[in-house]
Amino acid sequence: MEYTENIAQTVTAIVLGIVTLIFTLQKLLKGWKETSAETSVISLMHEELERMSAQNKALSNELVSLQTEIVNLGKQLRQLSEENQRLHHEINILTNEVTRLQNLLKSHNIDDFQNSQFFANARFAE
Repeated sequence: MEYTENIAQTVTAIVLGIVTLIFTLQKLLKGWKETSAETSVISLMHEELERMSAQNKALSNELVSLQTEIVNLGKQLRQLSEENQRLHHEINILTNEVTRLQNLLKSHNIDDFQNSQFFANARFAE
C-alpha cells in the first residue's frame, strides 16, 4: 500500500507540476504578447514622432520664408508711403498754384484765358 501511495503522491506531484508549468507558460505567453503589443505601440509612436518632426521642420522653413516676405512687404510699404507723401506734397503745391492762378484770373477779370495775352506776358512765382 505504501508503494501505491508513493505512486499516487508522485503522480499528484507530476500533475501539479504540469498544471503549474502550464499556468506559468500561459503567464509568460500573455506577458510576451503584452510586451509585443507595447513594443508595437511604441514603434508606431516613434514613427509618428519622426513624421511629425519632419513636418514641423518643413513648416518651420515655410514660416521663415513667410516672415522674410513680411519684412520685404513692410519695406515696400514704407517706400510706397514715402512716395505717397511726396505725391501728396506735390499735389498740394499744384493745388495752391491752380488756386493762385484762378485768383489771379479773377482779379484781372479774365474768363477765356486760352486766348488771352495775359499768360504770354505774366510772370508766375514758384
